Amino acid sequence: MKKQARLIENDPLTATDKVLSGYEQFNKPERQQSDQSASQQVNTSESKEVSKPAIRKSTFQLSEEVLQRLDTFHLQLQLELGKANAPYKEVIVEAAIAHLLNTEDREGLIRTLQKRQQQRNQT
Repeated sequence: MKKQARLIENDPLTATDKVLSGYEQFNKPERQQSDQSASQQVNTSESKEVSKPAIRKSTFQLSEEVLQRLDTFHLQLQLELGKANAPYKEVIVEAAIAHLLNTEDREGLIRTLQKRQQQRNQT
C-alpha cells in the first residue's frame, strides 16, 4: 500500500483557520466599524502594502523512502532548533523543490528525474 502525503491532513493551520473564520463571521458588524475607524486614522502616504505569497495546496504521492527521510530530517531539525523553531514539513518540501528547480546542472537533473520515473513505473 502506497503512503500519500496530504497537505490537508498535515496542515497545522487548518483548525485555526476554521476557528478564525467562525469568529470573523460572528463579529462582522463590529469588525467593519472598527476597520472603518482604523482606516480613517491611517495616513495613506505612510502605510505600506504587505503582500503575502500565494499558497496552493497540492497532493502528491511520495515513496516510502523519501517520506522516511523527510520525517528523519524534520525530527533532526526539531532537536537542533527546538520544536517551536523548526520549520513545518511543508516548508522543507517547498524549499527542496525550489532548490531542485534552481539547479545549474539541468541535464543531470533530467537524467535523474527520468531514472526515478522509470523506477516508479516498474513498481
